[in-house]
Amino acid sequence: MRAKRSIGAAVVVVVMGCFSFSAVYAQDYTLWEGAWFQINIGSKGYERNIGGTPDWMPLNDKTTAFLRIGIWVDPNGSIAGDETYASDMHFYEDDFARWEIMPMTLHRIHGNPLDMFIWSQTDDGDIATGTGQRIAFVARITGKMDNTGASLQTGNFRSLGGFIVEMDASDPFGALYEPGGLTITGKLIIPETFCRSSKNQSYPPCQR
Repeated sequence: MRAKRSIGAAVVVVVMGCFSFSAVYAQDYTLWEGAWFQINIGSKGYERNIGGTPDWMPLNDKTTAFLRIGIWVDPNGSIAGDETYASDMHFYEDDFARWEIMPMTLHRIHGNPLDMFIWSQTDDGDIATGTGQRIAFVARITGKMDNTGASLQTGNFRSLGGFIVEMDASDPFGALYEPGGLTITGKLIIPETFCRSSKNQSYPPCQR
């Protein structure tokens, strides 16, 4: 009986220790700093080219990009919901045959570091002058730590809704307008593992 009580006490200590460890990580939003997501972006809407016909054409674009989550900023620890991640989106620009970087701020809405809701709105260029794009979305980010609790093991990114509006007045065939709904899904990648494959060497996570 005494031996059983000792084993029971040890189990309680281990469980309490794990709970305390998890509680610490439950408040550590910096654990996402430097994390990479390989994401799939889908846009369904319409495209209008004034110089061509028909006037409005269906648009169904799909592309793969990379999202790097940057520095966690909490300007006022007593106010929930004003925290941000200074991040960036890496996408391939066919016209220039190179990867481009779009700065993107992720605003925390609610949740904890391993299950939180965020929103973002980013302007690239100037839509008011006819050349630029606006990307806006709300998303949920979830993650799981490895067995040691030292680093992220898995992560998922899924948008709940969003839109993209693009205008290009410089198009030689006439001004181009593209409004569309936005869907973003992605998974956490570990560069140390991801970059071992020779086919991934040209991707942004392997070029830094």
